[in-house]
Amino acid sequence: MLMKALQNKAPDVVQARMANALLLLADGLPVEDVAGLLYLEESVVAGWQKLFAKRNRRAA
Repeated sequence: MLMKALQNKAPDVVQARMANALLLLADGLPVEDVAGLLYLEESVVAGWQKLFAKRNRRAA
């Protein structure tokens, strides 16, 4: 039941999980650790990291 909750694809849930991942990355944790802590694929965390970096470059 808990793993099913982690697989929820509702936009608000995905956004919250992305925010958690980005905060952990900002604290200096490597992608591999963040993925393991949040039960995500490394490619998902790395993709969010790249997306965030790209959006920040545009905003600057």
